[in-house]
Amino acid sequence: KNMYIQTKVELVIAFLSTVGNFLVCVAVGINQKLRTVTNYFLVSLAVADIGVGSIAIPCAILTDIGLPHHNLHLCLLMLSVLMMFTQSSIFSLLAVAVERYLAILISTIC
Repeated sequence: KNMYIQTKVELVIAFLSTVGNFLVCVAVGINQKLRTVTNYFLVSLAVADIGVGSIAIPCAILTDIGLPHHNLHLCLLMLSVLMMFTQSSIFSLLAVAVERYLAILISTIC
């Protein structure tokens, strides 16, 4: 029973992550004033998180419940996709942090 609750919570998080990050992309796409370097990095992070929410989390849920059963190659593919999307999200977050650090550093020097 606990596994079903965990799966439902993960699905809700995946859905909200996908929809919320899609709205970030739409907002930057629609509003011309939001098209800044920082926001481009945030859009990159949002796209990576859309991949996490729509592909990586469902792959993680499937591997948690034991699918694919007796198929090593498909299991490795799903776990590789999971790692790829989560790492791309982490690297996008790192890029945002470095860009913000440099912006603050440059603004204090000048």
